Amino acid sequence: MIHGVERRQSQWPQPLVVGLSLSVLFPAIVLSQPRPEAPPLVTQSAGQSLRTPSPYVGSVMALLATFEDAGVLPPEGTPQANGIIKAAIQFQSAFLKSHHPAVQQFFVQAHRVKFGTRAGEVEDSFRQRGWSADTIDAVIEAGQAENAWSGPGLSEGLREFNIGQSDFDVLAQLYQRSTAAFAIQGKTFQEVYTQRRREMPGAKSE
Repeated sequence: MIHGVERRQSQWPQPLVVGLSLSVLFPAIVLSQPRPEAPPLVTQSAGQSLRTPSPYVGSVMALLATFEDAGVLPPEGTPQANGIIKAAIQFQSAFLKSHHPAVQQFFVQAHRVKFGTRAGEVEDSFRQRGWSADTIDAVIEAGQAENAWSGPGLSEGLREFNIGQSDFDVLAQLYQRSTAAFAIQGKTFQEVYTQRRREMPGAKSE
């Protein structure tokens, strides 16, 4: 438990907090990839067993656990829950792997606007470890700007990863609802996510 955050009875399995199995975190809906090479989140060995670089898995686990702490996740195994998992994984993959100019520009500009001279440092941290509280905040804010989706470029670039504005809107809504829930308890999303990240795989590399 995070100090000051009252947890409700979890609808998600307890391993979400202490170490999700791949069968829970990565249902079949998000394992299929349009790229010939696998993104950094999921790779396949010669024996077809799944292996995952723990920092990227840990960052997704921390994001889901933070949403769960806020009480905003739908029941596990529902289409809505699978869609949230898909969005958390695939947006991270897109920002890590996409070579599409519009996706790169969106990601870089989001950090430049939010953090100024710190932007490069935050971007480098994301590339090494996946989602951070800073990158989540920057990306959500940028994606909610009035002209963020006005042109076709960003949507086209994200289509390669089977995600789009509707998937982004799901994450943005969860972020907003979580932020509001934590504010009532005197906490911030960033504080709760950072604590959750320390509990998940890959935390020692941070």
